[in-house]
Amino acid sequence: MTEQGVVLSVKKDFAKVRVGRNSACASCGKCGMTEKQKHVDFFASNTVGAKEGDTVTLNIPEANSAKFALVGYFLPIVPALGAMFLALGLKWAEWIAALLFLGGLVVGFALVALADKLHRHKWMETPQIVEVVNSPVLPQTVSQSDVNTADNAVETPAEMTDSDPSNKQNNNQGDNKNE
Repeated sequence: MTEQGVVLSVKKDFAKVRVGRNSACASCGKCGMTEKQKHVDFFASNTVGAKEGDTVTLNIPEANSAKFALVGYFLPIVPALGAMFLALGLKWAEWIAALLFLGGLVVGFALVALADKLHRHKWMETPQIVEVVNSPVLPQTVSQSDVNTADNAVETPAEMTDSDPSNKQNNNQGDNKNE
């Protein structure tokens, strides 16, 4: 799945990217966004050098639910069933088999915790920034309050195209004569 978002922060080779809700979000559910959420934040691999404030294209891999099910459900039950069938095969009392089953569950969940720690809590592939779509051009010495003020300012097309202040003044005088 490919989405566009805005980089909120950058740390080393990763960026926190905010992706807003679009019309397809209602039926998808792949990113985990609920109906009430307006956006979702991803920690993405930043191999293209995106900076804070950049609009980027983000590739979000599909989750492999079979892998989640295998680790979360199957791995804990294997040692539990193994211990229980071993006890029943050796003709031990059923209460001992039940205790070994519970002990096997504890071992199984410990294996899940160990696998999670070895996997560094990352069971799905990390989203990746594939391109910078739009990078804001701001001077290095701009403060956060200046950025907030600049975000609220609206420029007219004449202001964006005319760089000569005398032309702006002449244009404004011409506008006043027509009123």
